[in-house]
Amino acid sequence: QRTEGTVELARQAEQSLVEITCSIVTIEQMSQQISAAAEEQSAVTDEINRSVISVRDIADQSATATEQSAASTVELARLGSNLQGMVARFRI
Repeated sequence: QRTEGTVELARQAEQSLVEITCSIVTIEQMSQQISAAAEEQSAVTDEINRSVISVRDIADQSATATEQSAASTVELARLGSNLQGMVARFRI
């Protein structure tokens, strides 16, 4: 009976080790999936950061162009006024 009990315990231990091994394999696969997802998420985050910087740069350029356009408009108005004054002198 002792031998049978020992054999049964050995079988149970073997089954437990098989289950543990399967669990370890599953955990390893899940860890690899998590790692791949984290890398992908990091790549997407980097792309978003680049896009945000690009949008900011475009907004800065647009603001600069708007300021230049406003300054040009003021200068054109001044030149138009000067020209109007000069033309008024030459009326017959």
